[in-house]
Amino acid sequence: MLAGPNGSFRSGFDRFLRFSADGVVAVLLVTAFVSLSRAYDVWNYHLPFAARLVGLVTEKQYLFDAENTERYKGFPLLSEFIQGVLWRVTGRPQSANLLAVASVPVFAWFLRRRFSVPWHVTVLALFAIPLVQAHAADSFIDLPSSVAVSVLILVTIRAFAEVQPLGLGWLLIAFLSAAFAVNSKAIVGPTVAFGTALLGARLLWLSQRLPDSEKRRYRIQLAAFVLLLPIVFATPLKNLVRYHNPVFPFQAQVFGYVLPGTEPNYHSSPIWLANASRPTRFAASVLEMGVRPLSDPARWTYGQLTPLDHPGLRMGGFFGAYVLLNLALLAFRLVRKRSREAVAAVSGLAVMTLLVSLIPQSHELRYHMYWMIVLVSINLWLAARPGASLIGPRGFGAISLVVLGVVVAVSRGAFLTPRGQTFEELVAKVAPRKAIAEIAEGSTVCIARPPYSLLWSATFHGPRQYRIQGGTSEGHECDSHDGAVVEPRRRRRRRRKG
Repeated sequence: MLAGPNGSFRSGFDRFLRFSADGVVAVLLVTAFVSLSRAYDVWNYHLPFAARLVGLVTEKQYLFDAENTERYKGFPLLSEFIQGVLWRVTGRPQSANLLAVASVPVFAWFLRRRFSVPWHVTVLALFAIPLVQAHAADSFIDLPSSVAVSVLILVTIRAFAEVQPLGLGWLLIAFLSAAFAVNSKAIVGPTVAFGTALLGARLLWLSQRLPDSEKRRYRIQLAAFVLLLPIVFATPLKNLVRYHNPVFPFQAQVFGYVLPGTEPNYHSSPIWLANASRPTRFAASVLEMGVRPLSDPARWTYGQLTPLDHPGLRMGGFFGAYVLLNLALLAFRLVRKRSREAVAAVSGLAVMTLLVSLIPQSHELRYHMYWMIVLVSINLWLAARPGASLIGPRGFGAISLVVLGVVVAVSRGAFLTPRGQTFEELVAKVAPRKAIAEIAEGSTVCIARPPYSLLWSATFHGPRQYRIQGGTSEGHECDSHDGAVVEPRRRRRRRRKG
């Protein structure tokens, strides 16, 4: 017999929470390993770029269409490179999913080591976020880049919460996370730039309090951090030098001056928010105004896509009730105990919110998942502090498990269920053997079937030698590259019945 019923219940409940977290991670790992993504962006450029970067499909075998050719020149490609390595090592394109699914457990480990938050509680709390759960077992790169940005922001908040400068380990973590984020996703660049500037300024100010014997050593570390910043911003700097635009191929406007680019500024929003400010759109999206009801299994999707006239177009994804709960908990902690940590956390969240709300497409929350990840994480950190009142890690884990269950129920378990066909089945469906057999050896053939033009490549069709030129739309005339002869795809005439 255990000594006390309360202790027995708490121990048993902790084991249940750990078991639940382990189970969710195991299910997502299996789902990621066996599921083949069918998302448009994944096959339009993420996996084609990954295949090119590691030599799975060479330029002699497959030419990008004109749009993706410019994207390949300017996009940050670190995440695609990692996806390509995973694909090449395992021989399975599904392995590209592993980058996203591993990001949350790794982040949970970071919170445990640096903020003393139980690993299983972080796992449950983050997978309770619909967009995080949706992206965890797919080949999008939004989740890994958002996790990296979250690490940088949390390190910066911690620096403002401390009265002594952070050690070398913290600086290394900040540098690696910032470098990964910026060289994976262009839209996070402003947030990372502002975060690194704040972190550097804070650490430099704190270093003034150190004894002279330690001040020199610490300033050397800071100087090294500053000197390594070109690595963090390698892709924007390369684009700035080569194309006079850090976000090439997208056009950008700075103080009225339009920076050159091959793609116009992307813009998509619900009709009712067409003339609203970016902060207004962001707030409406965070609160999930206009999205589908909880009775609709499609309330949460990878990109929050709806018909163009739907009021929830590109909106939501954080579960508005979960957002409000986290904001209420954070406000209560600040009012109940105005600790240095709570003030730093709330101030950091406020600054981050202002910055994110001003970024283009601020309402498309899949680009800014780090906002919700940071909100949940600072609540977990404050809950795990000694003497924390109200809800501790165990209580937060229980709440997260309930919210996670609601998300699974609403989505009908779609994000946790292995889905789709095998890669071989997809190739056979998209590029039938009979059609491949009609391609002459040594020819260059236009295949305008986005997003699956890559699957016509000779790499996936035995010992053949030919080149595929990708087209941008069905029946679109392909562009010629390097003098290559382009043979438009044959069209079969349909016989009229009767």
